[in-house]
Order: sequence, then structure tokens, then C-alpha cells
Amino acid sequence: MRYLIAAAGCFFAVSLTASLTPYVKVLGVTPDLLLIFVACWAMVRGRAEAMVVVPIAGLLRDLMTSDPVGTSVLALAPVVFLSSLRDLRPVESEFLPAVAVVAAATFAYAIVSMVVLTAVGDDVPWWTATLRVTLPAMVVNPLFAVIVYAPMRWLTPRPRAESFGVGSAVQL
Repeated sequence: MRYLIAAAGCFFAVSLTASLTPYVKVLGVTPDLLLIFVACWAMVRGRAEAMVVVPIAGLLRDLMTSDPVGTSVLALAPVVFLSSLRDLRPVESEFLPAVAVVAAATFAYAIVSMVVLTAVGDDVPWWTATLRVTLPAMVVNPLFAVIVYAPMRWLTPRPRAESFGVGSAVQL
């Protein structure tokens, strides 16, 4: 059921990205709602679920764009590795690592996409794309992560605390 919900969320994010976000420009770039959704899902639900959601999201994006099929799957793959930041717990907040993962995933997505497009023979202006699209997107996407992360965190069930014994005050 959770993967069906994730697929529906990915479809909704891809549809919004293709239809609505071209009209929403911040710092000259549009927010990448699918990347934000996948990164937030990985940070809230964990790496195991991200390994399933990333290919679904990448395939849906590739079917709705003109990119070669598989480009988005490869470009979103670093999200799975970046979600291990969730387990490290560098700060007490759960939101700050999610924002950092969205920013890092934005950079990784752009670089991998440019590498793949260059490999298939497209002319990619690396310097211009990095300065005018990737760097502003690394600022804009984390700003929009608030919109996706908060409801996702609120709707995700928390694991129950286990106790050591009957009446024990110590909780894990």
C-alpha cells in the first residue's frame, strides 16, 4: 500500500512539475517537485523504501519528459545514498538533514543528467547550466522542501517505543 501511495505521489509531483511549475519561477528556476518528494520520502521513510520509490519516480519523469529513458533513474539514484544521512543523526532535528539532502540531491541530479546527456551526444553547456540552473536550484528546492516534508512527516506513522519489561520506565 505504501508503494502505491508513493507512486501516486510521484505521479502527482511529475504532473505538477510538467504542468504548473513552469509558471512558478524563483531565482530564475522552477522547483523540482519530484526530486523534493523523493528526497523527503527517503529521509522520512528510510533507505529501503527509497530504493523502490526512486526507480518509480525516475521512470515516471522519463516518460513525461523528452530525456532518454533511464536518465532520471540514474540521476535520482544518489538520493538513496544521501538518505543514509538520516541514520547518522548529525543534528537533533530531522528537518535540517532533509533540507541538506534536497540540496545535495539537486546538485547530484544536475551533474548526472548532464553526464548522461553528454554521453548520448547532446551539447550541454556545463558552465552555464551549473551557474544559472543548478546553483539557484540548490537554493530553491530546499525552500520548497518545507511544503512537502511537513505533511509527509506528519502522515508517517512513528514506530512504537519498546520497553524492557512490564512497568519499566526505560524506553528505547
